[in-house]
Amino acid sequence: MKNIQTNLLSAFEASGLTYDELARRTNLPKSALYRYINGDTEKIPIDRFQAICAELHVDAATLLGWRKGELPPPDTPHTPEARILAAGIDKLPQEQREQALNVVRAMFAKYSNYFEEDDNHDA
Repeated sequence: MKNIQTNLLSAFEASGLTYDELARRTNLPKSALYRYINGDTEKIPIDRFQAICAELHVDAATLLGWRKGELPPPDTPHTPEARILAAGIDKLPQEQREQALNVVRAMFAKYSNYFEEDDNHDA
């Protein structure tokens, strides 16, 4: 179970999600998610495990250790769009990279409520 918990924690950290956001997306209690991710319980119902894997965008077999796969490092952008943006920003010279990151942070702060509301429409 320790290996699964370690993998689950790594995937959760890499997702950039909060417990509140993951609970909302999976329709699972935040307290249960906390117990699963932090290894406070050894039994995770399969339907809950599948929901968590889906929202973390991680293959269940990899989390379980059944398949050799790499989990994303904790600082990996969560969505394909964010990965493309991050790859482009990483290629910039240091000063321009900082400017670009500041713009992205400002846009996220200004429009984060818009994106959260838009996510609700997709469900």
